[in-house]
Amino acid sequence: MAPLPPSFTATVNAELKVGTLEETVTVSGEAPVVDTQSARQQTTVQRATLDALPTTKRIGQFATIIPGATYASPTFHDVGGMGGEGGMFAVHGGRTTDVAVNMEGMNVNVTAVAIYSFNSNTFQEVGLQTSGGSGESTSGGVQVNIVPKDGGNIFSGNLNGAFSGPSLQSSNLTPALQARGLDATGGLKKSYDTGGALGGPLRRDRLWFYMSSRSWGAQTYPAGTYYNATQATKFGTDPLWMVVPYTPDPSRPVFDNKYYQDVSLRLTWQAAQQHKIVGSYSVQSDCSCHYGLIGQGAPAPSAPKPAPEALDDHIYNPDYLPLVAWSYPATNRLLFEAGAAAMIYNLATHRLPETGPATIAITDLATNQTWGSRAQPYVLTFNQQYQQRASMSYVTGSHAFKMGFDLRQVNSSGGPDRFTDPNKIIGARDYTVRNLVPVSVRIWSVPTGTQGRTANVGVYAQDQWTVKKLTLNFALRYDQFQGSVPDQHLIAGPFVPARDFPAVSDDPNFKNFNPRLGVAYDLFGNGKTAIKVSLGRYVPIVTAATFNPVSAQAQSATRTWTDANGNYLPDCVLDASVPGANGECGRLSDQTFGQVKASNTSYAADALTGFNAGPYNWQTSASVQRELRPGMALNVGYFRTWWGGFLATDNRAVGAASFDSYCVTAPVNSRLAANISGSQICGLYDVTPTLFGQVSNVVTQASNYGNQTELYKGVDVTVNARFGEGGQFSGGLSVGRTVTDNCFTMGNAQLAFAGSTVGVQAPRSPAYCHVSPPWSAGTQVKFLFVYPLPWALQASATYQNMSGIPITAAAPFTSAQIAPSLNRNLSAGPTAQTVIDLIPPNSLFEDRLQQLDVRFTRSFQIRKAKVRGNFDMYNLLNGSAILAANYGYGAQWLKPVQILGARMFKFSAQLDF
Repeated sequence: MAPLPPSFTATVNAELKVGTLEETVTVSGEAPVVDTQSARQQTTVQRATLDALPTTKRIGQFATIIPGATYASPTFHDVGGMGGEGGMFAVHGGRTTDVAVNMEGMNVNVTAVAIYSFNSNTFQEVGLQTSGGSGESTSGGVQVNIVPKDGGNIFSGNLNGAFSGPSLQSSNLTPALQARGLDATGGLKKSYDTGGALGGPLRRDRLWFYMSSRSWGAQTYPAGTYYNATQATKFGTDPLWMVVPYTPDPSRPVFDNKYYQDVSLRLTWQAAQQHKIVGSYSVQSDCSCHYGLIGQGAPAPSAPKPAPEALDDHIYNPDYLPLVAWSYPATNRLLFEAGAAAMIYNLATHRLPETGPATIAITDLATNQTWGSRAQPYVLTFNQQYQQRASMSYVTGSHAFKMGFDLRQVNSSGGPDRFTDPNKIIGARDYTVRNLVPVSVRIWSVPTGTQGRTANVGVYAQDQWTVKKLTLNFALRYDQFQGSVPDQHLIAGPFVPARDFPAVSDDPNFKNFNPRLGVAYDLFGNGKTAIKVSLGRYVPIVTAATFNPVSAQAQSATRTWTDANGNYLPDCVLDASVPGANGECGRLSDQTFGQVKASNTSYAADALTGFNAGPYNWQTSASVQRELRPGMALNVGYFRTWWGGFLATDNRAVGAASFDSYCVTAPVNSRLAANISGSQICGLYDVTPTLFGQVSNVVTQASNYGNQTELYKGVDVTVNARFGEGGQFSGGLSVGRTVTDNCFTMGNAQLAFAGSTVGVQAPRSPAYCHVSPPWSAGTQVKFLFVYPLPWALQASATYQNMSGIPITAAAPFTSAQIAPSLNRNLSAGPTAQTVIDLIPPNSLFEDRLQQLDVRFTRSFQIRKAKVRGNFDMYNLLNGSAILAANYGYGAQWLKPVQILGARMFKFSAQLDF
């Protein structure tokens, strides 16, 4: 008999009288597979299923069993624990940043959803709600509801361990990958997961505990990434800074290193007959060492790919998650609940020892690679999230009414040396070259850093009203999001003076009313067929102030650079004291750089305040659930999500007439689509030379200029089935796509184009501003399967089939190549270059990803203990789908950077007692 999920509803025609404490009433029966009283879409994963499936039990792994779920980055895709947490995923056109991880009704992980990794030894079950949200949720993202384990009157616990290493992994290097320049696929260095738990009574029938310790991680070699053999070979005559070439050293492959250590304790206190208090505390340390190599922090598809020395270590130590919750059933109809929690994490980033203290960051346009050091600041931050909630529920025969509030506060501040290190970016500069020939130099406004505070208040009321076969779910939620920034002081740096910034309030101050409606209809009145419809308005989860005076300053500025004497030293005045061309350098790209009072960006009132004025989305669904046989149900649903409240950035120092248009000729290459190879690419703009470097950005509502849209439509067809003694099947087909349109920018070159990657210019033409992917790009097949076998054996599997990643080509063009069409040089100067997207977004894709993971389990009963031994085969089909590649057009174009991990075997065991 399968256990009942917490969200199921069933009608029981019986009358039970109030009994004494000595009496026990046991209700048993098969959990219904059709929910006739709610329009939500939810999957509940019980502890038995978690232990049965070949997964790592990380939050991000649940995306592998939800049809239509997509990760924040394809590099989060995991094989047997080779990746990191990867906790950010979305469904039905949602935002991955809106996923909410809830415990005791509180979203406890807003600020660290891709950082903090929950200890799965503490899970009793996990509910995954993907649509039909109630008034209790702020966002419309996936709601991950963790039900923790509680201790009981009997001592119990478990010990578990899992391990895999390089000798247990195959190779999936194919001739096709080799033809694209990949010489090695990388692979696993080691993967491990060990832990244990113990629970029981501290005072029988009154106070129980459950504690767990877990240590897990993985070290993984990415595909063909090596340390620099010439990191100590200096170019030029700069007396202060090192400029080095990059020569890969195949004898020194770099490995990604992620590890987590967690200790958790939960106490449950029956303080009185009707008062229950739970308190828990988790402390964790973890490291994303070589951050950005793969997974979280990895560069965008067209962005330069880093050598190991251009990475850093992200160390989170310690992280805290304290929580307390109280419940009080005052009567058999009235329930009061309250709780508070915090998520506190500390981040310190460190440059690698191999980098050295004086090596300048270099980016080569010819290879789309960066090396030397990291061209981003090293930081020390303290982040605190505090959450409180309270609610009252009143249940009658036909109504289930609930009202409550929640408050979330987020503070971000720096450590004692956060704002005082002028060498946060080595030399406060980085260089761009082409085949090692200098092209430009970028200077930075370090030291820098931001602080901020936010508060999000939500008040809601909701009711579930059942009238015969019809159940209505009404909810109205009020959300107010308010941000602020304290006074901030930054000391002088190599290229900027000391800076003082005043405090900012109402930054932003958005007020939103978000109605939600759900309808469920028991079509034949027998609980076997339900028709469901839902509609709701949601706002995104936001954790930072919108306008921070520090961020509004010019963070960097670029000059063209002609290294006439070949000394790899810009022989010119780099800072803003000479904004025009001088020596070997061109004009400063942002004339506001270094001017403390002359912010280059401001926010209009409609971008910061208003009623229902901020970003939002509407979600609607219509579905049918049908019981095919006892324990098996078919679900067919249509889902639609549309977004609004978009912002636009308008450079009001210039106008639409201040730009000249031009075209470029795409390279002739058989690997480009036939309609792109050798074709004219137009819709490109360059500001007139007299206005070059003039920046006065105003952020305002995009609706002031035109209509920007983002619309998802999709259909899911899934089957859920239970059979035998613990057998189950869940999964199906999801087909959907998101169509975006911001073509109002086509005639307004002064508006920032949302289709452009940082440092890459996208043509302002219909193919680039109206993006409509093929339906195949949003088609997925996913399922899980658990099947009991004779002799205490069990087989289980998960399967995924989804689209490959989009292919892009960001090609550099020189001023000389552009001048014939522009009828002049680029405004930055005759040696300037610009990088242009050749392929319209989401029009060309890599081969589909297909992954089959299988587990065989043998159970042994030793007196009162149970031992399970597992043999896992991950990526059994040995697929080699590309997860990331070098999409900068040049010598390294299309070279894979990360592929699906090769077939891997893993052994694990668990002792339950």
